[in-house]
Amino acid sequence: MPDEDIELVYLTLDDALELYAAIVKGTTEGAAAVLRASSTLEGALARPASYAHYQGADLSLQAAVLAHGIAEGQPFLDGNKRLALVAMLTFLEANGYRIEATDPELAEWIIGLSGGLTPEQLAERIRPLLIATTSR
Repeated sequence: MPDEDIELVYLTLDDALELYAAIVKGTTEGAAAVLRASSTLEGALARPASYAHYQGADLSLQAAVLAHGIAEGQPFLDGNKRLALVAMLTFLEANGYRIEATDPELAEWIIGLSGGLTPEQLAERIRPLLIATTSR
């Protein structure tokens, strides 16, 4: 896990719009046009830092609450689960980690959030599969 003295990178609204645009092969303007609730997306993007500050959440739980916030908040008209997965993976990558899991496993995790999988349970799945990609 990352050194606690290293400041983590958090995704912004612009980052999320760019990720969404890439997923749907569109533009950031198009992504903004299908954003139903920017406050919901902004809230989801703020969850990792909030959990870190108030609950001492590790990187796995921060990634899980990010995915959960997007998947369950449904800020876009469509593609929320895809964005949840890509945002989670991007957040981890930006902080020097990747998940050693198959695409079907990752899809199952994100779909599981709609079936009652909690962020804490998702974090438990992520934690043992984190692989450092850099020496941040």
